[in-house]
Amino acid sequence: MEFKVVIVDDDSVVLFLHKVLIDRSILPPAEGSFTNGKDALDYISNNGIYETPYLVLLDINMPVMNGWDFLEAIQDKDYKENIYVAVVTSSINSNDAEHARKFPQVIDYLEKPLRKEACMELYEKMKEKLE
Repeated sequence: MEFKVVIVDDDSVVLFLHKVLIDRSILPPAEGSFTNGKDALDYISNNGIYETPYLVLLDINMPVMNGWDFLEAIQDKDYKENIYVAVVTSSINSNDAEHARKFPQVIDYLEKPLRKEACMELYEKMKEKLE
């Protein structure tokens, strides 16, 4: 089972912390980190999405392209089945969690900051999806 990980969050401290945590977890090292959904989408579109699936750790509230816009944008991509998303947010709004579940790519909804246990659970979910 092989997949790539990208982190999308507009907070540089969160990007750094999540990258360090991922690097120390069972997940593959983060392939890239981006401060908005557009840069992440451009990267994914141009870096082997057809050969290797991506796990995207996605914040909701960001400039340029927020998490909802990112999720909407991938619905039009022919590679959408190769994208798996874990929404990682500070939002405690239950409507956000409910809205996230409407997107088939969303495999988890997590509160910031990411924890080691969550990385283990994400790895298991990816393993299950890719078998």
